[in-house]
Amino acid sequence: MTPGYPSEEVSPSSLPKFKKIKAYILDGIASKSFIDALPSENKLADFFSVSRMTARKAMDELEREGFIVRVNGKGSFVKGQKHYSGFFRVRPFRLWARDLNVTPSTKVLNAGVVEPPDEEARLLGWPKQVVRVVRLSYFDNLPVRYAIHYICIEMAAGILMDDLEKESIHELLAKKYRVEITKISQDLMAVNLPQQIADAFNVAPGYPAFHFKRVEYSNNRPVCYVHYFMRGELSFRDVFSPKFDTSLHRG
Repeated sequence: MTPGYPSEEVSPSSLPKFKKIKAYILDGIASKSFIDALPSENKLADFFSVSRMTARKAMDELEREGFIVRVNGKGSFVKGQKHYSGFFRVRPFRLWARDLNVTPSTKVLNAGVVEPPDEEARLLGWPKQVVRVVRLSYFDNLPVRYAIHYICIEMAAGILMDDLEKESIHELLAKKYRVEITKISQDLMAVNLPQQIADAFNVAPGYPAFHFKRVEYSNNRPVCYVHYFMRGELSFRDVFSPKFDTSLHRG
């Protein structure tokens, strides 16, 4: 049985051929042998000495069950994990904007290599230097999120060369730097904005907001410490489909 995935209570030799292909893909995902691109249908057909139609049947089933995604002209890929933290979903800013039917944009206010402040250094394991990125994100030209990221250099030293006004830091870590975020620790508090951040939001100091302090881990190793300051009137506005994440119920 593949840990975390439904088992077929039959011997491997008695499985239909398309089920053998499906089991092969699921085992590869579970063991992290497959973390992005998957073998093509033609290659799977060659591997298992079956027709391409049989390979396609296996991939169709995996896609329906939510394990893989297909991209026309590019192939099949392991479906990205959904991460949850308490009541707050962790997802790219642009997807939140899409669900609210607004246009997102982000401006980098400051980016460089710094010595982390004491709290951030302690929670990141006392690194001597970190990548610090300060960004302001907008919905339809309204500033809604002020973010300060402290990222361990050994995890993503090249991230300063990426287009941080276009790219999600979370997605860059996962897809480009192969840093899988496996756990998130988060605190939330209501605050009055200090002068510097209030100025960025074009509001008076003391404006109500929410301050998220978030530590992101990869296999219990801290990767990134983030401060999010969110406009109070927008922090809890969301639109989403009320479906359970089926991955939470496997196995």
